[in-house]
Amino acid sequence: MLLGKPLFPGKNLVHQLDLMTDFVGTPPPESISRKNTVPFSHKFPKADPLALRLLERLLAFDPKDRASAEDALSDPYFSGLSNSERETSTQPISKLEFDFERKKLTKDDVRELIYREILKYHPQMLEEFKRGGDQLSFMYPKLASIFIEHILFK
Repeated sequence: MLLGKPLFPGKNLVHQLDLMTDFVGTPPPESISRKNTVPFSHKFPKADPLALRLLERLLAFDPKDRASAEDALSDPYFSGLSNSERETSTQPISKLEFDFERKKLTKDDVRELIYREILKYHPQMLEEFKRGGDQLSFMYPKLASIFIEHILFK
């Protein structure tokens, strides 16, 4: 109305809601209507009660209330299936292990990474690559040869 364009031009519903709450703040708890839970036993009347209990723990609305993977696997629903001696827990993976995901890659960078990955499985092409061979000869051997013949020898 004031700008002649949308005030909160979100990319999607969640982004739009985020833009709105950035501007007007979060609503007070009393303005959000409460919904009563529907017992899982009503939705799944034939299900094992232990399975329903586990499902409730896994689908808790607040992430802090949800069961961790380790807690879920030790749930009574899985009793008799696990073997703690052979199923050891480990420390969470370091964020440094995923450092590569934070790098901005161009299309050519991605192609190069894919090509290098392919070379791991084709040692004969790796030798050619080390000698300065062309990537195209591996990816499109016939087309590359035809193109080179057409351009260079005609």
